Amino acid sequence: MKMRSLVYYTSIAPLLFGSTLAFALSPTSNTAPATLEASYVSPIQENQVAFVPFAGDTTISSTVLSDLRTTSLKVTTDNLPQRAHTSADLAGTYSAWENLGIPYLVIGTTSTDRGNTVVNFEVIEIATKRRIQGTQTIRGNDPRKVAHQTSARIYELITGKKSDFDARIAYILQQGEGANKVSSLIVSDADGENPTAIVDKLPVLIFTPAASPDGNLLAYAVQAERNLPYIYIYDFRTKKVTPLVKLKGNNLSPSFSPDGGSILFSSTADGDTDIYRVSVSGGAPQKVFDLPYDQVRPSYAPDGRGFIFSSDHASPNRPKIYRSDFSGNITRLSQSNYASNPSYSPDGSKIGYLNGRSAMIMSSSGQNLVNFGATGIDESPSFSPSGEKVVYAQGNGRNSTLVIRSLNGGATVTKSVRGAVKSPVWIPSN
Repeated sequence: MKMRSLVYYTSIAPLLFGSTLAFALSPTSNTAPATLEASYVSPIQENQVAFVPFAGDTTISSTVLSDLRTTSLKVTTDNLPQRAHTSADLAGTYSAWENLGIPYLVIGTTSTDRGNTVVNFEVIEIATKRRIQGTQTIRGNDPRKVAHQTSARIYELITGKKSDFDARIAYILQQGEGANKVSSLIVSDADGENPTAIVDKLPVLIFTPAASPDGNLLAYAVQAERNLPYIYIYDFRTKKVTPLVKLKGNNLSPSFSPDGGSILFSSTADGDTDIYRVSVSGGAPQKVFDLPYDQVRPSYAPDGRGFIFSSDHASPNRPKIYRSDFSGNITRLSQSNYASNPSYSPDGSKIGYLNGRSAMIMSSSGQNLVNFGATGIDESPSFSPSGEKVVYAQGNGRNSTLVIRSLNGGATVTKSVRGAVKSPVWIPSN
């Protein structure tokens, strides 16, 4: 079965909306009873975080602010009472901050120390004047990484949840046409900035990258001229590439197990397309089980007990998505006429896939939740490590847009890329 490679456009409606986060997070969100006298009652305020740009470096502040705005938090830098940079600067001014009705305040400074960028910051709960876990310090020799780590720490202190700011994104970039076509494998920051090539402008085809759960390894397939697609592993720590699968067939679509020890992939080594499993350290791949029809695009379940895949055996050229354990107990999940390229969310509650030419998200039980829209060149969405964002690409063979979209109401980030962007996926922070 020949599966089409498609790129998509989206008009996602926000998911996971609940009650306003300001009231869920603020200890002062309960309205005072009418029998109590109060000199001031905070107004209803959409923003949850007041952010004062850090003293010393506008670039760090700009990145942190952009990061935070991609989340469900509502962040503002406007109409603040003062430009404080440490909690000592706030002495005698808390009433002015309380009048804003914003629960949290972020202040700080940046500096350099022996070639390192250093950020010292505080997250303050305004109503109680409490510095949440005191002064925080982030240090490193990469200013952008320091900025993303700062954003991640701020988000965690306020919400108690991990973020995706210091994760990365991998994608295939195809440029040129015909005999001049070249492919690169690119890794960027979580906001699409700072792109770096692992494979740079080679006359090959690259397919379906996948990251290990610890973010240290990247598996992908490469097809050189007059060769079959083979699967390789790139180690971010050693910067070495190691061949993993060279079966005599089309070897595609690697998917790491939750413990990072094995990889599922599809191969035509026995004629039709079957799903195989191989140790990340190498060795002979083993067919998971024999079925009298094609199975493609496996995706490990987060609990490691099974996987999902796509097959068109029930209706040719109209694939469906199925769930299976490793004993061969198979259940159909998708209800649409065309469903392919599935992948699990990190918690296993959702599945991203293609519904014809529309990128979709459905529940793990098969109920459609979100339609991202269609341009006729769609690709399936890839979930971020937290499950709160997806990444995808849209465009044509000459110009593309990398889209990082929040699923909980945060701002969407887009990056224009010259060339065709294919199969963007997330890489967890390491």
